[in-house]
Amino acid sequence: MPRCRDATRIGLLVVSWCCLGQLAAQPPGELVKRSKAASSTPAVIDTRFVQVRPAPKEEFALARSQGQARAVVLVHGLRLHPFSADNVNKAGLQDWQKTGSVLVRLLAKYADVYAFAYSENVPLDAVADTPPLDISIWRLKQLGYREIVLIGHSAGGVIVREYVEDHPQSSVTKVIEVCAPNEGSGFARLDAPVRKGQRPFLASLTHEARAAIEKQRLGKRIPPGLQFVCVVGDGAGAGDGLVANTSQWPDDLQAQGIPAVALRTTHFTVMRNKSEAERLAELVRQPQPRWSPAKVAAVRKILCHK
Repeated sequence: MPRCRDATRIGLLVVSWCCLGQLAAQPPGELVKRSKAASSTPAVIDTRFVQVRPAPKEEFALARSQGQARAVVLVHGLRLHPFSADNVNKAGLQDWQKTGSVLVRLLAKYADVYAFAYSENVPLDAVADTPPLDISIWRLKQLGYREIVLIGHSAGGVIVREYVEDHPQSSVTKVIEVCAPNEGSGFARLDAPVRKGQRPFLASLTHEARAAIEKQRLGKRIPPGLQFVCVVGDGAGAGDGLVANTSQWPDDLQAQGIPAVALRTTHFTVMRNKSEAERLAELVRQPQPRWSPAKVAAVRKILCHK
């Protein structure tokens, strides 16, 4: 097993230590079958798009601050619901997406901040394709923002990536993927205490499911005029404790010259610590041009040991 995959092992130990449950001993083929079955089963996706800061005067209203040209949209990843099966079917913001979080307070200095939440009762690819996400971004354009930046953490990073690949004419100007399992994660093999309704979402994050989706999406590329950067959590040495470096910054993005920024952080802390929040705010403000093949190769040796 390549060294970069060791991060997956570490992450599974972390999950066990946190008493989240145990890994199910399921063959890879079964995981892929579950993901495919989930993809063919219709389900209602609950979504929520809100302005976080500055807070609007009316609930669900969106308003551009005077003179503000930039909007940042925060998109969350997996959130387990061991105590409530109903919550799987409801969209809810994570703590770092809320108005009082360190990240939101820092971003609010340079942008109006919004958040997108979704239920986790469908595969993540269905979330990326849900009309409310596209409509919400269109609404931001109508408000007059010249820059629309999507920041997706974990599975949210894969969601925003697929969105811009499938909507090359959208108004999004920059995407920041944070610790995104583009090639899946061993953590997705978790069974207990995952609720039955959430298993389609988790199954779509396995290595096998992502490989199958990658084949289906062969030829999809990041729009050339869109800035895109992968934030690679490297606090576990070869990953963030749940997702390997090679999954956070995969070969297909490297081939497109997508830059990578390594942070000595973990999957659980990257969106909550002040130092990481400051770095994300910096990435929002500064241009993120594509890298040359030589630069990609040099950083690849360091991050992915290839």
